[in-house]
Amino acid sequence: MTAPGVLEVDDVTFTYGKKTVLSHVCLDLAVGVTVLLGRNGAGKTTLIRTLAGAARPTAGQVRLAGSVVDGRVRRGRSALRDIGWLPQAFGYPPHMTTREFVTYAAWLKEVPADRIGPRTADALDLVGLTEKAEQHLRALSGGQLRRAGLAAAIAADPAVLILDEPTAGLDPEQRDGFHDLIRRLRAEKTVVVATHLLEDVEALAGRIVVLDAGAVLWTGTAEELAGTAAAPPGLHGLRQGFQTVLGQDR
Repeated sequence: MTAPGVLEVDDVTFTYGKKTVLSHVCLDLAVGVTVLLGRNGAGKTTLIRTLAGAARPTAGQVRLAGSVVDGRVRRGRSALRDIGWLPQAFGYPPHMTTREFVTYAAWLKEVPADRIGPRTADALDLVGLTEKAEQHLRALSGGQLRRAGLAAAIAADPAVLILDEPTAGLDPEQRDGFHDLIRRLRAEKTVVVATHLLEDVEALAGRIVVLDAGAVLWTGTAEELAGTAAAPPGLHGLRQGFQTVLGQDR
């Protein structure tokens, strides 16, 4: 039996017309952080959307604890309730307060009515927005908006948290704060982070999956990625290793 929190990607292929965006992707994503690393156009966002149930694969399946992630069937909808998703760009109603936004997210995930208030409060506390709970979203900074989005994603206490380019557009201090939040969540959740930033990889990765042209090119740890270029661990070693894996070592 599949362990709770394990997200399985079983031979997933995704096509747009005649273009293959994902090709026979197979992954087992367990508790902890997995970073999907790749250049722009590698297929990261399409894979993230497929994991989150926002896109249906052309072939293959995504399963959470054995249940297919598919909003069209009952068990699939149940699996979706246990997945939190923060897209790179997410819509928000600017007239809502931060608390209303997170409360609404919990309601959409069918959190029991008597638990919505406590779950909302816990999520706001975790991301450090309790003092901004009654402010309208339009008054928040870019970094605060990203944290509000994360609070909405975790409001239902999902087993799986999927983040697409979560630090894009953040300054270094905001990026460090977001890294800290993700590290606090990784002990109990399956966290999947799609990024093209090696700084995210260095700060977060337990496991790295390198995507290129829609296919899994390489998997391993940060140390192993640096080791592919016989380089020491660290940002420079990761960059050299990434280039080596992509066949771009110069």
